Amino acid sequence: MEEKKNNANAAEEAANRAAQGEGETLSEESEAFAGFDDAAERAKEQSERDALSERDKALPPDPDAILEVRHLKKYFTLKKSLSGKPLSTLKAVDDVSFKIYPGETLGIVGESGCGKTTMGRTILKLYQPTAGQIFFEGADIAGYKSVQMRPLRTKMQIVFQDPYSSLPPRSTVGGILAEAVRVHKIVPPAQIKEYVLSVMDKCGLRDYYYERYPHEFSGGQRQRICIARALIVNPNFVVCDEPVSALDVSIQAQIINLLKKLQQERGLTYLFISHDLSVVKYISDKIGVMYLGSMVEYGDKEKIFGNPMHPYTEALFSAVPNPNPDEKTDRIILSGDIPSPADPPMGCKFHTRCPKAMEICSHIAPAYKEYEKGHFVACHCYPQED
Repeated sequence: MEEKKNNANAAEEAANRAAQGEGETLSEESEAFAGFDDAAERAKEQSERDALSERDKALPPDPDAILEVRHLKKYFTLKKSLSGKPLSTLKAVDDVSFKIYPGETLGIVGESGCGKTTMGRTILKLYQPTAGQIFFEGADIAGYKSVQMRPLRTKMQIVFQDPYSSLPPRSTVGGILAEAVRVHKIVPPAQIKEYVLSVMDKCGLRDYYYERYPHEFSGGQRQRICIARALIVNPNFVVCDEPVSALDVSIQAQIINLLKKLQQERGLTYLFISHDLSVVKYISDKIGVMYLGSMVEYGDKEKIFGNPMHPYTEALFSAVPNPNPDEKTDRIILSGDIPSPADPPMGCKFHTRCPKAMEICSHIAPAYKEYEKGHFVACHCYPQED
């Protein structure tokens, strides 16, 4: 009897182990199918975006816009196979579209690493775009070679973020500014010094700075030199890549006021990149909010600040310090870290940190749509159907 009982227990244990093994196998198979479904969803999403991009390629550029960007992408290859095929890519700028009209300032905001600076440099063709269209004054310059871009260098300029490393230390201020004038033949050789001194004066630089070197100046003075270098060739469009982030608050105000004054005098158009929302609010006409390489909200300054629609924009604005100590503000704390642009999450890129995330957000990317005139948002909190 006892031997039969032991045999029965052994058979039951064997059956349980077999069932457990079968369950593990089913679990592995379900995970494999889930991975397959994710890959299929990603492929479907990418094909839909490619179809939209191809459809928009046939549209003519806006004749009133000085700059129109359509479905701009800039990917960096991180790893290649032996045959040269990309195995891993970093999507620094991923399907960004917007327009800027003459005399306007478009402010671009977002966390560090969201692709703001890369987008600005790609627009100027300092980086070659991976895909998309860049219409400058009606011409698509996305495929231009360096030789074709040379005549446009006088029309498109950039003010870099760091005034310390962006100036050559072995050249005088006069030599730095005169070089571009000489190369692009802005004025006759005999008038170069006089012309450089006039631009320096407009940028708040004394004439005796002409023979000095960059290390002899403070941060604010160096940034004025950088601004003078950008304006010396009479551009129409200037990318300001966080031009005041390395400066003291009092100097920041001087540089911002200088940029505003020069814009009014010369009719300049700015793409202004910054972390400081108060600065962006002061200088900008329109605002674009970027997250992980994509534009999540875009519109007029009054609409963005008066009615932020995207949860990420709301969280950014809630982080701005309130100067009134008696007024309580509701701070929106975002949990988790920014996902890697080399492996962005499926669906909405912000869903891993979004306080309003829904099930659909983790599977399907929201459409970038215009919900009120001039106000574009990419979020499932709003109707996705046309």
